[in-house]
Amino acid sequence: MKTRRFAFFVLAITSVILGGWICSPVTIIPPANLINPVSIYLVDYGFHGRLVLPINRDKCLEYAYGDWRYFALNQQDWLTGAAALFLPTQGALGRKLKNCDRFDLLATQKDSSLLSITVEKAKVDRLLKVLNSYFDRPATLQIKNSHTGMTLVPYDRTYTVIHNSNHELVRWLQDLGCRVEGFVLWANFQISDQ
Repeated sequence: MKTRRFAFFVLAITSVILGGWICSPVTIIPPANLINPVSIYLVDYGFHGRLVLPINRDKCLEYAYGDWRYFALNQQDWLTGAAALFLPTQGALGRKLKNCDRFDLLATQKDSSLLSITVEKAKVDRLLKVLNSYFDRPATLQIKNSHTGMTLVPYDRTYTVIHNSNHELVRWLQDLGCRVEGFVLWANFQISDQ
């Protein structure tokens, strides 16, 4: 009987610790000592985050990553959702043109939050080149999703619960020189004031 209580106690404590760790925010630490700084945005839609990169003074591109069938084709039944989570499936890269001057207002009108991060412009230009190369390939299948307003193309990273949209977003942030700390599962991001 004591062994059973002890096992339950250990399981309960472990669950509380894991739950707290999983639910704690993911901290983004922006790069320091920038030569040519530019602001980028992270839009937190609850479970999923998207990255917004400026292409000039007035225009931005919003990028998102997801499962091809679920995100690009809107096949959002339980079977497709389960396959996207638990099996490696075809990834999709989405992109949408935005007006930067109205972006702050639009992001706060939806059920979302907006984080602004200052990074090096040269790294933004490099990431834009890499992400846009997927859309510029000859004979690449492109889908216009009327639900999200994004144009989507196949992406070379498979999608699963252990590599979802937020994991890919963290990878992009790291390419921009940010450090990211915490357990990444869903979009629960905060900026460090370091």
